Amino acid sequence: MKRLLIGLIALAIVMPVAAQETPLGEAAKNGIIHYLSLTPDQVVAWDQLIEEFEADAQPLREAIAEIQAQIDELFAGGDPDPEELGELVIQRRDLVEQLAQVRVDYVEGFEALLDEEQFKRLRLIRRADRVEPLIPAFRIYGLLPRH
Repeated sequence: MKRLLIGLIALAIVMPVAAQETPLGEAAKNGIIHYLSLTPDQVVAWDQLIEEFEADAQPLREAIAEIQAQIDELFAGGDPDPEELGELVIQRRDLVEQLAQVRVDYVEGFEALLDEEQFKRLRLIRRADRVEPLIPAFRIYGLLPRH
């Protein structure tokens, strides 16, 4: 379970920026630019933040994958040495925490680019994200209009 949680955290960290490399990711980025009414200067600054994030995150992702491969090898070999396994798990945890901090820095940098109105719109999206799983339930019971 813990391994799954760490994997999901790492995926959540990787996906937002990696997604921009696809046509859908570019459309999503354009949607954000439009919704938040980002200025051209803000877009340039955001692009710089994305580049910095990738430059900082990629080596950490690779190190995490390397350590995970070592952990998998230990388990594949039968009864792993608890000390060696423990050291690898701690190393992986530390790297995941570093990667999480890189993401926090990226998000805080993005937030710093926004004016008050843009930040309000971002907060609205964040609140909507928290309630989004409930929307189908409200629709089932006819409490939301169907579009």
